[in-house]
Amino acid sequence: MSGNTALRNATLWILLSLAAGHLTEQQISTIVDIHNEIRSQVNPSAAFMQKVVWDETLRLVAEAYATKCIWEYNPDCKSLKLGENLFVSDEVINVTKAMDVWFEENRDYDYENNKCTDDQICRHYTQMVCAHSKQIGCATHVCETLKGLGLKKSLLVCNYYPIGDVKGQRPYESGISCLNCPEELPMCEKNICEKKLPSEEPPEATKHPVVSTEQNATPPRTHEPTSFPEEPTEGHSRIRKTGLDVIKAGSEVEKTLAPLLMLVWLSAAFIL
Repeated sequence: MSGNTALRNATLWILLSLAAGHLTEQQISTIVDIHNEIRSQVNPSAAFMQKVVWDETLRLVAEAYATKCIWEYNPDCKSLKLGENLFVSDEVINVTKAMDVWFEENRDYDYENNKCTDDQICRHYTQMVCAHSKQIGCATHVCETLKGLGLKKSLLVCNYYPIGDVKGQRPYESGISCLNCPEELPMCEKNICEKKLPSEEPPEATKHPVVSTEQNATPPRTHEPTSFPEEPTEGHSRIRKTGLDVIKAGSEVEKTLAPLLMLVWLSAAFIL
């Protein structure tokens, strides 16, 4: 290989590394949609299953680990109570292909005995369909050298909260679809337990103030609202944020992972 060719290839690889580090909005939608489609079609059917939604804090955790370029599971996930799936490719990550590879492990999963058949790997599939995992965040990174494989590879890391792949526990309880939906998720949509939609009741009749005939009558007062309606705390967020703005009070994931993210940002500051 000539010097010019080697330099050109190295430059291309660097550009791919920069471009592949952030998932596009379409890729995020694909990851979430495929997960929820698979979760709605598990066999045997699930008595309780809920959707997963995108979480930016989990995305930051996945991104921090992906940049380390290690072909093994993040040892910190256990203490943080996070699930994790990994995928590697010789090319820029195709998220649809990654989801398909993980899903294909269902052929090697024996639900009745809750184990992988013939010592096959099926933990990626069981994590995908864990009923209690409700948030997901993923990131990719192009590694010059992936430790454990020793080659240039593109790495995809997805983290889940809460952890789903717990040894000795099935990923979900089998039964009639939506039979055991909890009170906070009472609706059944495509075999998934969901929140109740806001009621569409007609607005109350407008009440007109009673006009007094007395001369000294006090006119009715108009009271301004003392508080503003809160924005939804959950949903398939498409807003990408950076820095410490994503660490906000109120999120289970954010409260759990705030110390880790502080270390990530401090480490980055020292490096720079």
